[in-house]
Amino acid sequence: MRWLKNLWRSSSKRATAGIGSVSLVLAGWTEESAPNEIRAWHDIDGDILTLAHVQEVLPNFEEADEVRVRKWSRDLAQSRGAGLVEAHKLENGFNLVYKRLERPSYIYTGMFLVRVRGSWLGWTIVAGERGTTGIREAIVTAKLISERKLKPEEYELRWAQDPYEPDYRSVDRTVLRSMSDDESYDNQFPLHPLTKVRNTLALLPSSVKYDLFVPFSA
Repeated sequence: MRWLKNLWRSSSKRATAGIGSVSLVLAGWTEESAPNEIRAWHDIDGDILTLAHVQEVLPNFEEADEVRVRKWSRDLAQSRGAGLVEAHKLENGFNLVYKRLERPSYIYTGMFLVRVRGSWLGWTIVAGERGTTGIREAIVTAKLISERKLKPEEYELRWAQDPYEPDYRSVDRTVLRSMSDDESYDNQFPLHPLTKVRNTLALLPSSVKYDLFVPFSA
């Protein structure tokens, strides 16, 4: 569990006081012991969901637009050797998904950053491929080629690129968002880790209670 400490740079004294008061009601997730400054849950697949007080430098939320949120998210992904899949500004925060490669598997990380009574909390879900990998990519590639939406000679150019900056090349091409990562394919691959990450991020806002949350003092 040591790696959990690196998800967010946190102060244990501050984090324990606040995040201990947060209640999660999300089917399939069981809370487990974790470092004092982090709360953690796991599911039947062994994937991890964590909550921590955010000490990262976040964009000024009042002034941030989608472009700034995307840039911040891309920079975060890049700092972790990953490629950005998507990033969205929300009513009281924002979420993002990035992926990295631990051959032969992709590991997907989703983050839901929410401001509660003046403090920022970070929910992080990490889910990876297991068993046979690359099925989603192979099926979507075959479908796109058969429908003439992707020509074999265009594969190298079009298959993988940043979702918002097509010319972005600051990480290895293997971790850039692929055409098969599009949300429209999630229903076809309900057990895929990217689908799980997206579904969990979508459910979190309505699955968490902050009624007893006490803001952290500076």
